[in-house]
Amino acid sequence: MNTLMAMPKANGLFHKAINQSGATRSGITEKEDTQAIAAETVSILGLDASNIDSIQKIPFQVLADAGAKALQNVAQKLRDSGKPMIGFGLNWGSSRDGVDLPYQVHSDEALELSKNIPLLIGTVKNEFAPFANMRFLNASKEEIMTHIKETYKDKADDYIAAVKKAYPNDTDPKDLLDVDTRFRPGAVAQANTKSSLEGGADVYMYLFTWQSPVFDGKYKSLHCMELPFVFDTVDKANQMTGGGAEAHALAAKMSQAWINFAKTGNPNSENLRNGRPILKRIQQPCTLM
Repeated sequence: MNTLMAMPKANGLFHKAINQSGATRSGITEKEDTQAIAAETVSILGLDASNIDSIQKIPFQVLADAGAKALQNVAQKLRDSGKPMIGFGLNWGSSRDGVDLPYQVHSDEALELSKNIPLLIGTVKNEFAPFANMRFLNASKEEIMTHIKETYKDKADDYIAAVKKAYPNDTDPKDLLDVDTRFRPGAVAQANTKSSLEGGADVYMYLFTWQSPVFDGKYKSLHCMELPFVFDTVDKANQMTGGGAEAHALAAKMSQAWINFAKTGNPNSENLRNGRPILKRIQQPCTLM
């Protein structure tokens, strides 16, 4: 969605934007970087300009392996040169080519281009953290605290205090590890930036905290967990939602909010939570947790 909002040729083709867990990338790759990836892939395959057409006959897995290796090689070269990585690292994706994508996605030019597009943006509470920390599933409190101190060092106490302040009802020691720290900061930054544009469209922000009960709750509010609720299809995804009356009630409210936003630019309505807003309109800078 960020890419489309930065694309002049897409201007006017959509009237609202919903960005779900999509603000982790600080930008898109530059043309020279994607060209370097392509050149490295071709080199790994042993091809050149004289026989490049034979790439069509190369098995998919061989292509995929070459592409993965090329990403590693080019990423290392970029790191060696001091160039920062974007998001989760170098990957195949959109790049700023100067034609169809002339701007970086969070540049002043891109923000001006999408200034009048209302935005609904948010994340789920835990994102990928439960997977990343699965080795601590049955760990003791002491083991988890040791890991936090080794990871955050002199800021460990501040980290623990911030998580407890944000989620005072989370009492399991592993809850301290499973808070998302990758997607949320980018989403908050984007919401603050867009909402600060003078005369710009409204920005609404959500935090999806519903915890999945399946597998004894170990997946929590995992990345993409909100999708069955957005589309009101919790039974079709009952392997992750577990179904049940509570899930259906939440799906009815959430799907209606998304519909409202698509229709009017405001996700709230009188029939949601007795008329009280369930999604917050950003009127002043919001915080990370």
